[in-house]
Amino acid sequence: MATATAAPESAAFPADATPVWKLALRDGTLALAGLSLFAAADTWHATTGLALAGFVATLDGILAGVGIGILAHEWGHFAGARLGGGIAPTKEFSSLFPIFVLDLERSDMTAFRGMGIGGNVAHWGWVLAIAWLLPMDAIGRVALLAGAFGFAVSASITEFPIIRRAYSGATAAESFKGLTREKLRHHRWIGFAAGVALLVLL
Repeated sequence: MATATAAPESAAFPADATPVWKLALRDGTLALAGLSLFAAADTWHATTGLALAGFVATLDGILAGVGIGILAHEWGHFAGARLGGGIAPTKEFSSLFPIFVLDLERSDMTAFRGMGIGGNVAHWGWVLAIAWLLPMDAIGRVALLAGAFGFAVSASITEFPIIRRAYSGATAAESFKGLTREKLRHHRWIGFAAGVALLVLL
């Protein structure tokens, strides 16, 4: 989940370090660049049938699936925090992830819960969009779906327990209880395995 921090009571109301539209333009450009590279490789493979083209389309598909999934996840967190009434100022333009910090001193648990739900809705929305909009009749498109799916599994198995504890009455700090770097690595491997399994099955 995105960064959450506690600020002293005397601190001024936090302002956005970067206008939201600038961050949206930056990340939208990154998403379009990833999709464009994937589309070019997918078209190359479809028109030539070359093994090299299929290999490039597969790699581009995985990277675009994961990369855009991360972007969707982060913006979903941001939207959830803001819609939940939280004070969530943006970070510097040069700071890619996370794009904001949730101020827990001035935000209630509604914002924290919204942040968690928003991120998961967004990355699963990306998975569903691929599955619905693209025919799975080429290896690159399957790889795009597999990359998005693998990231979504990894992120959700990390965050669902946090969200569950938050809805059960735990504080934000208590909701993160038990989350370690070792667990995060384990969840990433589970997501990787899920993506590979989908790639093989389809």
